[in-house]
Amino acid sequence: MRVINTLAFLVLYWAPTVHAGLPGASYPPPRDISSNSSSVSAAWKNVTKILEQTLAGEGLGLVGSSLLNNSTFSMGLFSLYDKDASFLQYHHISPSTLNGTFGTTHVDSDTIYRVASVSKLITTYAGMVELEDNDWNTPLTKIYPSLQKFIQTTSTDPDAVRNIGWDKITVGDIAAHIGGIPRLGLPVASDIALLGTADPSTLKVWGLPTPNVTQFVDQYPCLKDLQFGTDTECGIQDYVQGIASNPPRYLPGNSPLYSDSGFFLLGGALSNLTGKSMDDLYREALFKPLGLNNTLSNPPTKPELLNRTVIASTLETDLINVPITTPSGGIYSTINDLSKIGISILNSTLLPVDRTNRWLQPVSFTGDLHYALGRPWEIYRYVHPDNNVVTNIYTKLGDAGSYASLLVVIPDFDFGFTILGASSLGVQTQAIQLIADQLTNSIMPALMDQARREAFKNLAGIYTHRGKALNTSVTLTVPSSAKSAPGLVISKWVSNSTDVIDQLAKTLVHLVPHIPQRPANRNMVRIVPTIRDIASSGQIAFQMETVDPTGPIQGHMFSEMYNVGSWVSTIDQLTYHDIPINEFVFSVDKKTGKVFSLSLPAYEIELVRNE
Repeated sequence: MRVINTLAFLVLYWAPTVHAGLPGASYPPPRDISSNSSSVSAAWKNVTKILEQTLAGEGLGLVGSSLLNNSTFSMGLFSLYDKDASFLQYHHISPSTLNGTFGTTHVDSDTIYRVASVSKLITTYAGMVELEDNDWNTPLTKIYPSLQKFIQTTSTDPDAVRNIGWDKITVGDIAAHIGGIPRLGLPVASDIALLGTADPSTLKVWGLPTPNVTQFVDQYPCLKDLQFGTDTECGIQDYVQGIASNPPRYLPGNSPLYSDSGFFLLGGALSNLTGKSMDDLYREALFKPLGLNNTLSNPPTKPELLNRTVIASTLETDLINVPITTPSGGIYSTINDLSKIGISILNSTLLPVDRTNRWLQPVSFTGDLHYALGRPWEIYRYVHPDNNVVTNIYTKLGDAGSYASLLVVIPDFDFGFTILGASSLGVQTQAIQLIADQLTNSIMPALMDQARREAFKNLAGIYTHRGKALNTSVTLTVPSSAKSAPGLVISKWVSNSTDVIDQLAKTLVHLVPHIPQRPANRNMVRIVPTIRDIASSGQIAFQMETVDPTGPIQGHMFSEMYNVGSWVSTIDQLTYHDIPINEFVFSVDKKTGKVFSLSLPAYEIELVRNE
């Protein structure tokens, strides 16, 4: 990255196309989620009203009504600061669950569901707690002897199209779905060669040749002496030996491809690296420290657990136990326990803050501009409709058998939600996606609005120096309209009787005359939070940026980069004694978020808010 000098800083600082803003939060996270005066609580009530109407045959139409009525589901909110947010829940039980032979006939926050692929997130989280950073770079060939043997066997005749480069795939790669390996392998995959032995017409439909089933089966230890799909005792080493010679789907690290097999292997890798069984690993890393008393790595077969479990199909299918698949989709839990997991991530309860921050980052991108992938986060880039601000939503969706699941954490707001569902008709995923869309579309604008309102209450105002002889003050406001760029607006900033904002503009015009002077549009100059250290020091650091509501010019990707990319152009480019002149540090009450003082470190001064 090139060095931006003072002149370049000023040009960028006042350039007329700055729009996108710094990544991250626009305000400190809202603390009031659940009270009657909260925008979020009002949005929640609107969502539950729509759900009630839909269940009654109105609201989201006949299709939506059918999806919801034929699903049993539980959903709930959680917040790092508002413990009462966990009481904002909604539950529905379908007729098939209510009248079922086994399982619960009542759903609440402690009702047990299979969480399907949310298990992948739980598995990765356990690994984050137990492993060192370097462990994630361990090649799979260091863990699985059959993969090392395969690499040695094929080393004299490398064929990247036909042979997976197992020695180039790391533990971290499979946690992020970038290993390039198949989604599933036998015996848990459906293979036409095996299906064709039972029904030869299947081969004709696809125009495939007659398979050599004996040779095919011999490749897979888990297929020997069993009928297809019935082996629940297949061990991870046997499974890996079977898939070792499968062809790759991508080169290692090249592109994301969803892989359940990857998480079968991840479970074995975590067990190998920690020397613990996965049951012990889950219990010691997560279940016990977080008090996840209703989260299980084995099916809830005991009567006291089964009676609180949603059984949407049959006991045999809903409680199937194939141990190698547990890290991918075999964990059972409740919305209460998943909320505890979400809060612990937001709070860095089990991880150092720096590791949490690195975990909550994308690893690769999909073919959709709105989606990225992490380990194993499915990251949705939500664009606020009123002001085009982007908020990253970290999610994990699950779907397996009769069950569907969703866990969402939103670090910018220290907030999240979870939805669990089940259906005997197989519509559970469509149902929870419908619910999640309604919830997101209502809650996200409400979170921004509530954060704005609390910033006005806690941070906006006139800040002055205690000493009368020093003419220094800062006036902060918040946008009155949701359509304005969010953040604390600096409407006035005087230091030692100098108008700081006006001086910046004058300096710019003097150095670059063809750039128009723009001191009048003070609403473009704002500060946004960049470092939140409330729990430890009770401080929040803000940085200044400028925003032009006209936005970037479409079709000018490279020429717009240094204008739109405020992460390049605004932070710490102009310093005094190595301290950014545009840094503002608030000292706040750890419980209420209300400000005690405002420090301007470069100016070596502390200001207090006039009450």
